[in-house]
Amino acid sequence: MEMKFAQKEKTIQYKLITDPVEAQYWTTHRLKKSEIKIITKCDRSTAALLREEILHDIISREPNPSKTAAPSTDKIPKRRKATAPQYVKTRQTKQKTR
Repeated sequence: MEMKFAQKEKTIQYKLITDPVEAQYWTTHRLKKSEIKIITKCDRSTAALLREEILHDIISREPNPSKTAAPSTDKIPKRRKATAPQYVKTRQTKQKTR
């Protein structure tokens, strides 16, 4: 499916090519820059910048809260410490049988 991205003075045509094809409609799929193919003729460096702009535009319009949202408190969660083993015997060397 061809889409258009309006830039200042030009309209850029592009396609989303995902694997599988249905992934472009999934809410859980994270779109990558490599899945955006520019159809409009332009040089390589311009195409890379356009891909990045298009990706940011798509993500800003349809954010995926399960993948991209930051924690509500904006703090790094503390790691849980493991509880001390209660019923583990201390390590002892085995006696050799004679």
